[in-house]
Amino acid sequence: METVQERLKRRYSEVCRAGGLEKYISDLRKLAKEIGEESFFDAKARFFKALSDPTRLKIIKLLAEREMCVCEVMAALNLTQPNASHHLNLLEREGIAKKRREGKWIIYKLASPKILQLIEWTLT
Repeated sequence: METVQERLKRRYSEVCRAGGLEKYISDLRKLAKEIGEESFFDAKARFFKALSDPTRLKIIKLLAEREMCVCEVMAALNLTQPNASHHLNLLEREGIAKKRREGKWIIYKLASPKILQLIEWTLT
């Protein structure tokens, strides 16, 4: 099996001849560091993981229609209270939903309409 070095050497000979293979690899590693901190990518991965569940996508679509409390989400999607709360808390933790207190009730809404645009764009 071909090593990464061997593959890069083959690619390198097609792309660039100046500076040597080690400089080429060094430049690639520098580029990887320049595109962002690990924490940035960890946060983005958590955000997209939050969107990776069909129930959470349904909740987002519901919240795009109107604000809802946990019991309304439970009724709409036939979920248990712990399940609905888990999904809503995860969406809130990742900045997808916001909550506010109204007396005894916690009311959820989308943090931004752009979230709906994002999922609508990716689902078409």
